[in-house]
Amino acid sequence: MNDVAAILIAPQGVLGPLRELVDRLASIGITLSIVDELPAAVEQANLRPYPPCILLDLIDTSPGEVEDMRVASDAIRRVTRALPTVSPIPIVRRASSSHVLACIRAGAGDIIDLELEGTASARAAVQRINQRQSQRTTELSMLSSQRAMIEDLLKDLIKTERRTIETEEKLARQRTHGDESQGETRAPAILLVEHDRDIADELADRLEASGVATFAYVTGEEAVREAEALASTTGLDLALVAIQLPGIDGLEAIKRLRARIPGIPAFLMTSVVDAELASMAANLGVVGFVQKPLADLDEVVARLSQLAVESLQRTREQDYVQRIKERHERVLARYRALPREP
Repeated sequence: MNDVAAILIAPQGVLGPLRELVDRLASIGITLSIVDELPAAVEQANLRPYPPCILLDLIDTSPGEVEDMRVASDAIRRVTRALPTVSPIPIVRRASSSHVLACIRAGAGDIIDLELEGTASARAAVQRINQRQSQRTTELSMLSSQRAMIEDLLKDLIKTERRTIETEEKLARQRTHGDESQGETRAPAILLVEHDRDIADELADRLEASGVATFAYVTGEEAVREAEALASTTGLDLALVAIQLPGIDGLEAIKRLRARIPGIPAFLMTSVVDAELASMAANLGVVGFVQKPLADLDEVVARLSQLAVESLQRTREQDYVQRIKERHERVLARYRALPREP
């Protein structure tokens, strides 16, 4: 293996057995930079492409003393806080099993005991930690690159979806002005529930003539039964329901309709709107009233047509947004599944 560079933090200087260890490691290809405090080690470490192996002089901590074990643990934690990708190797003498365990729990990658370790085992410990840290740094770099790529992908995806929405809106405006060459989209659709067949037929004919698909029913039960299938096949953008119906009344019909098609705008046709009815209707999601008798049918048709078109546009936009969210969630799920840095 090529020469390995490491940093030794020796607050008391390099004397006696520690000097012997340094000389032995140097003789077998491990170059040690010696500093007397942690900030100097951090400064040197930050200049290197890979985190160096950090040796930490803890020779003076007594193997059986609880207080000295705490001092050793604190010293190791200070190193790992300052250099998060480093697993320091404390140098001790005659360490007890509890002392070794305290060091490992504090974040030590290995331990060199001057009373037990020979030159070969000390070198192996340094090389092992150096290799582990280099591999971990490479992995973190790859993860960081992957995250950056995914974030760029998300940004591009948002831009693409925005352009898609803008294009769809442009095509919709072209179709509104009679340009059918760019493709087809469905017409706005209204669900009409009116027990008076003559009124229902005339209103449906006028709405169809204005470009609004109209599905007319004379009972609330029938309308509710068919509405969900219509919404999933042809689409529904607005419900216009008379208050007086055979069987369930208009309020109950709207309640059941909105339970099956959440969010569909509902209008109530009635001859009288009092405070109690207005309150009950609002609680069911009714957004407006059509006054009976229908004095100006052209005005009613124009108003309903415009409302249906606006509702269809909102539905399209919500669909686009939902597709964006679903795509983003899929990408984000992969992003979140990536291993996290420690």
